[in-house]
This record gives sequence, structure tokens and C-alpha cells, in this order.
Amino acid sequence: MNSPAVTFRHLDAYDHAGAHGWAAAALDSMLARVFAELEPPKPLSIIDWAETYRVLSREETNDYAGAYDLENTPALRGILAECNPAKNRRVIVQKSAQLGYTAGVVCNVLGYHVHWEPCVQVVMFPREKSAKDFDAEKFSPMVRATAQLAKRIRLKSRSDGNSATRKHYPGGLIKFVASNSPSDVKSTSAKIRIVEEPDDTNKDVKGQGNAIALLRERGKTIRNSFELIGGSPTAKGASEIEKEMRTTDQRRFMVTCHECGERHAVEWEHVVIPGMNLTAEELAAPDVDSQWPQREVYGRARHEDAYYVCPHCGLVWTDDERIANIRTAARIAPYYGWEPTSDSPDPGFYGNELQSVFDGSRVPVLAEKFLRAQYLMDHGDPTEMVAFWNSTRGMCWEYSGELPEEEELRKRAEVYAEWSVPAGALVPLLTVDVQHDRLAVTCWVMGRGEEMWLAYWGEVYGQTVVAHQGAWVELEQLLEKTIATPSGVDLRIAACGIDCSDGQTSEASYAFVRKHDRQVRPVLALKGAADAEGRVEIWTPPKSIDPNRKATKASRFGVQIHMVGTAKAKDLILGWAQEGGRVRLAGNGAGRMHWYEGVRDDFYEQMLSEIKIPSRTNPRKRAWKARTDRRNEALDCTVYAIYLSRHLRLHLKRPGMWDLDELRLRQGTLLTLPEPVAVPPQQPDHIEEALNMVQTSELDDAATDMPEQTVADDSALLLQAARAKQAWDAMMRARKGGQRGR
Repeated sequence: MNSPAVTFRHLDAYDHAGAHGWAAAALDSMLARVFAELEPPKPLSIIDWAETYRVLSREETNDYAGAYDLENTPALRGILAECNPAKNRRVIVQKSAQLGYTAGVVCNVLGYHVHWEPCVQVVMFPREKSAKDFDAEKFSPMVRATAQLAKRIRLKSRSDGNSATRKHYPGGLIKFVASNSPSDVKSTSAKIRIVEEPDDTNKDVKGQGNAIALLRERGKTIRNSFELIGGSPTAKGASEIEKEMRTTDQRRFMVTCHECGERHAVEWEHVVIPGMNLTAEELAAPDVDSQWPQREVYGRARHEDAYYVCPHCGLVWTDDERIANIRTAARIAPYYGWEPTSDSPDPGFYGNELQSVFDGSRVPVLAEKFLRAQYLMDHGDPTEMVAFWNSTRGMCWEYSGELPEEEELRKRAEVYAEWSVPAGALVPLLTVDVQHDRLAVTCWVMGRGEEMWLAYWGEVYGQTVVAHQGAWVELEQLLEKTIATPSGVDLRIAACGIDCSDGQTSEASYAFVRKHDRQVRPVLALKGAADAEGRVEIWTPPKSIDPNRKATKASRFGVQIHMVGTAKAKDLILGWAQEGGRVRLAGNGAGRMHWYEGVRDDFYEQMLSEIKIPSRTNPRKRAWKARTDRRNEALDCTVYAIYLSRHLRLHLKRPGMWDLDELRLRQGTLLTLPEPVAVPPQQPDHIEEALNMVQTSELDDAATDMPEQTVADDSALLLQAARAKQAWDAMMRARKGGQRGR
């Protein structure tokens, strides 16, 4: 028996053909459009989005214009697969040039989150010009060529608030910001944060901290926020991208040999350049000039015949076979050819130009670039070899030999106690580097010719934002510390310098300076000059305080700012060529630096915490750059000690003036003598002259009139005469006091 048909609603006039049939069709069509519009987007990866919607314009590339195809940049497939906010919080890429990273990774991530998952995005560049160049050369051409992006971003619409550095679209916006502007870096919270060329970004944005760290703070409160950092490395130990890569799983691109089936990482070590390393027998062969003709730049090496070999079976690969093997490896999920070499939840990728399939990255082309760089390096110009390592191999260049090793400094430690110094150290200088949770403090004691002894290195922990509290209280006690000397007389702090460059702690620093600055013991507010090359002198006259100008914190506190030529001071302390810099000088004498056994162990690595490397924009100029694997407070404090020495004009004091300083130091022992010492019956004329100068306090003015060698020869007589004179004065003062009492 047939069951009756199920009817969901009663039929009416709209269901019958005739005058009202069009209404039902129109309603169904409208509802279909509404439901299609409201339907959530289907899950789509960035890889699928790029190969479905992305179009490359001729403005970006002539050779590959048209639908985007990852077969042209196969190594990027694995990177794009990890750029998923639901899967990873950050992705790091240390790369070479010619990988197509900016167009293939950065632009695809931006485009995906404009079209498929709209949100707020921020891209940080080293400078504003870099941001505008990216918009003109990469982003805007992508928007014009890709229909789905052109619908959402009206590039020329001022009413939408669009400009070269700001793009609005339904559901979000994109901001291109410069790393040297704190207002740009800190102004917008964003789900997607991208950093381009981190090695060129600002390490200290106007005293407010590292630009990358400041940008990272803008995503802390957003669920599934994502950070992409990519760029070429610079100097080993000073590279920002190298520092970021240390915290990742450090993936290498692995390919399988089509002959032996073994996998290996695609690296420059597997490239062979015929004729480059000929043996003695080959060079002695009679036909060497015909087989390996000598050329001016390339020598006997034949870059046009260079080839890639499998490190396992030794099979020679043609460039076409290398490219085919790379494409094959990049199709295999889930890693698409990349293999982690470390344990970390964050993916990191090492990219080099041999992973590229572009014609400009074929092995003979790279071999010619290497040989040219080697020739220039052999003739004293390493700039192209540095560029080859950074931009072709994607590796850091190590400036070996320009700084001493930590162990070399450790072996030179001398036997004296903390807060004490050997003979010759006369003027203690306290220097302070201010951090948010502590104060880093050194006490260097200066002598003749700016020879300097370390009496203390340590840190005072506590908050430093609020004045006269936390770590500042303990710093007040350090100001009253004394340094023991072999004569038994303690030295008091002669001057103090405090780093006031941090915007968050500067008010507390100024308050400390204002409270403790004295004419007999100056406490100076210091700031490093905006110079990394060494153009600014170590000491320059500070500007006077304008009482009518209250625009700065320092002027409101009535504090004079002393600008320190930090780069010039680092040139003096560290140097940047072999055997350069005072830190290398051993023994005793002018310019030598001494430190005590038992000093905190991080002193040695912090003293070597910066390196002067060629600028990426102008290789002929070198700029100081902080190493990323250590802190640098000890070096900064030492720089400030050199400034204080120049401020007190210790480097200009003549030998006779230092002699008199030592005389004063020895006279201090009279305060502890129980009985006066008799004056010898006969004294040379120059001793009587010294006594007169002691009495009239004209030691400094008359120092150059005293015979220096005579003072050194008769130091014992001088000491006895000075003690007798001081005892005589004490007796006379006591007698006068008794007469007044009567």
C-alpha cells in the first residue's frame, strides 16, 4: 500500500503558474542571494587562496605575469602552509635574496586576510621610505591585478581614508609603519603583524625599546594573533633574524637524489667549481695553461662549468635536475620539503638562493658571483663576500678577529679585591645604566693617561620608574662607598654619570641627578648621541639650561643633559680592526684597562657585546651594532666612564699634577698617626717649595714648576715633610683654640 505524500505547507496561488508565479521565483532568488551572502566562507588555506585568486601583474614581474603558481617558487609552499594563525603564533624566515619571499609570502598573507579572513594587519619596515616603496612596487600592483582584492580596497579613495601607508577594507585595515616611529609601532593592535628585514629595524625606538618587541605587544590581547618575521641576516652575533631563529625549530629544505634516493639539505657546500682548487700535481702539468687558462679575476676557476653534486653518491646534477628535485620535494605534505632540526613549537626556515628555480639563481651564475667576491676579498675588500654570505647563502658573516675572545680578557684579571684598587688609581668614577627592573653599576678608577681599574661591576635590583624608591635608594648608598688603596687611604667617588635615555625611567633619573649633584662631586645626566659611526666626539660642551623653555623633561627638572659620543668611545675601547682598541692592550701604562679576579663572569661577554660592521646601505661606512646573544650594560657603563674622565679633563692632566694627586693621597695617612713626625734637619729647596704650596693650596697651579724627576727621586722626603707640616698646622690650631678659651 502506497503511503501518502508528505506536504510541508499548503499550496496557494503563488505555487501555480499564472499571474502570481513570478513572485515565488523572485522570493526564492532573493533568499538564495541572502543565504549565499551570509554563508560563512569555506575553509581555505593560504596556499589554495593564492593559487585560486592571486594574479601577478606585469608591474611585479614580466616573466611570470598571470595566475600565481607556486611551482615557480616551490620552497615557499612549506612556509605558506605554516602561516596559519589557528596553528602557529609566529613564523620566522632567515632567507637569501631571489626566493620570491616578499611577493610569495608577505603579499599572499596580506591578500588572504583582506579577502578571506578580514582583520587588522600591520607591516613594519625599517624606514617610511621602505614602506612606501613596498606599496608602490608590490602591494598596490597586487590589488589592481587581483579582482577579489580590487573589489575590497579602493586604492585611490580618499573618502575611505586610504593612502600609501594605510588601506581600509570591509572588516579591517592594513598599516605600513616605520620602525623608527614609536607612535606608528605602538598605535594599533593587530591580529596579523609582519616584520620586513628585522636586521635593519630600530633596536631602541627613541628610548622606548626594541621595535620588534614593541610591535609584538600589539597582539597580546588578540585571540589567534600571528607574527611573521623574515629577512636577510647580517653579522654573526649581531643579527636580529639570527636571534629570532634560535627560538624556532630551524627547518632545512631537504631534497631527494634521483639516483641514490638519499635526502640532503640544499646548501652551497655541494657546489663544485672546476679549476678552483687545483692540486700541486695538476698545476705542474705541462698542459695546465691550455686546460685551465689563467684569468685576471677568476684565476683558473671555470665558473661557467660549475655544477651541483649529491653529497651521498657524488652524482653530478644539472640545473634542470636540481630544479626538478626541488619541485618534487615541495609537493609532499605536511612539511613540503622542509625538515625541523630543533625542538620548538614555532616554525623557522633557513632559505638560500640554491632553493630558487629562477634563471638568475642557476649554479654557474652563483659561482661567478662567488669568484668575483673572493677576488675582491683577496685584495682587501670583503664587502661583496659579506653580501654573498648574507644575500646568497642566507647566512651570517662572522667578523672574526676584530674583538678579543672572552677567555683572553678572563686570563688578564688581576689580583685585587672588589672595591679596592692597586697603586696608581686615583679618581673613582661611578656610572649607571638604567633598566626598568634594575640599575647596572660600574666603578672605574682612573689614573695617569686614562689608565683605568675596575673596582666594582654589579646590578642593583628594584623598580626604577618611581624616583627615590626601589633601586634608587641603594644607589644613594653606593655614592657614599669608598675604594681602598694600598696606602690605607680610602678614595671617595669623584663623579657619577647616569644614563637618562629611557623615556619611562628618565623622570626618576632626573630627580636623582637633581638631588645629588654637587660641585665637589658632580652627578651628570647622560644620553647617547644618535650616531653609530663615530662622527660625534666623546665629550662636547653640554647646552645650558633655558629657564623659559619647559618643553623637555630635563628642562622642567632643571637638569643639564650631557650628550655622549658613544660610537667614538667604543672605537676607543673596543676598536674594530685587529689589534685595535684599548681592551686589547696588556700590561701597565696609558690607556690600559684592568679588572679584578672574581668580577662577575658576565662582565667579559658584556664588554664585547657590540661589533662595528659595514652598513648595509653603504658598505664603506661601519656602524656599531649590539650583539643579540648577550647584554651590553657593562660596555655602556664603561663608555660613560670615559665621558666622565673627559668631563673632568683627566686626560689633559700633566704628569706633575698626577704627582701632586698622589702626594695628597699619601698625606691622608696623617689623620691616623698617633704622634707627629719630626722634620729632618736639612731639606732640599724643592721640598720647602712643596711645603709652601701645600700651605697656600696652589698645588695644581704650580705643578708644572716642580722638577718631576726630583719629586720622584725624593718621594720619601716629600712624604715626611708633608706629614711634619700637617702635624705642625694641627698643633698651631690647637694652641690658638686654647688661647681663645682663656
